Amino acid sequence: LAEVFAQALLERDPGATPEQCGQAREKAFRAPVLMLVVVDGERGDPEIDLAERLLSAGCAVQNMLLMATAQGYGSALTSGKALKAASLRALFRLSACEQALCFISIGTVLSRKAARARPMAGTYVSTLDADRGVVPGF
Repeated sequence: LAEVFAQALLERDPGATPEQCGQAREKAFRAPVLMLVVVDGERGDPEIDLAERLLSAGCAVQNMLLMATAQGYGSALTSGKALKAASLRALFRLSACEQALCFISIGTVLSRKAARARPMAGTYVSTLDADRGVVPGF
C-alpha cells in the first residue's frame, strides 16, 4: 500500500521529490487499522439512488469513528487524490462501478495536530422562510 501511495503521487505529479514520495508512503503506516470505504454503484437494490448509497456510506463511516472513540481509540477519516489513482484501484481490484470514498484509520493516539479553523455554520447554511424565501445563515 505504501508503494501504491507513492506511485499515485507520481501519477499526478511526475516531478514529486523523493521526500514527498516518502511522505506519501508514510500514510500507509499511520494506524494499525486502515480500512478503505468503497461504494458499489451497481450492486444492491436498483431502486436506491447512488446519492443515497453514498450518504448511507457516510453515516456508516461516522458510526465507525464514534465506535472507535467510545472504545478509547483514536480514529480519523482521510481522503485525497490517491483514491482515484489507477494504481490504487488496481491494488484493491476495484471495478468501474466501484468508488473508493475514503480511508478510516483506527489506533492509539500518540500525538495530536493543532485544531484547524472551521467556518461558522452560518456561512454555508441557509433557511427557507415562507415570507422571505431562502435566507442565508441561521
